[in-house]
Amino acid sequence: MEELIEARVPPKRVWEAWEKAHAIHGQDKIVSGQKGISKGEGKSKFRYQVLEVINGESFAILWKTLFIRLIFTHSVKSTSRGSEIRYRVDIRGPFAWPVRWMLGKKIKHNIGQVLRAIVKQLENEDHGEASYRRGS
Repeated sequence: MEELIEARVPPKRVWEAWEKAHAIHGQDKIVSGQKGISKGEGKSKFRYQVLEVINGESFAILWKTLFIRLIFTHSVKSTSRGSEIRYRVDIRGPFAWPVRWMLGKKIKHNIGQVLRAIVKQLENEDHGEASYRRGS
């Protein structure tokens, strides 16, 4: 499952936001092999590992349970208008097919919402900074 969206912010801003969200405490970079624990408000925590980092371009996060592995790949590249942001979820393992069948539409919908929210936040931040600079 994959979603793609264009944003009017440079790829560097997208990458900085991802590093802020995913770098381990005390680090300012996303590093291959790093392990962490993520916990959203009111949600249970889960352990993950960062895979395949290409600095400034892409990284993947591996989350696994007993019978499935989910790989969340984040990538960004430059376009004439700003950035092309891609978010992909691969489901692997012995129960991958039933999980894709049961949750595929929901996962695709959720990654689309996440991408739109990220883009909106980054564009609003950039717009706010531009307005502030003009007003100075």
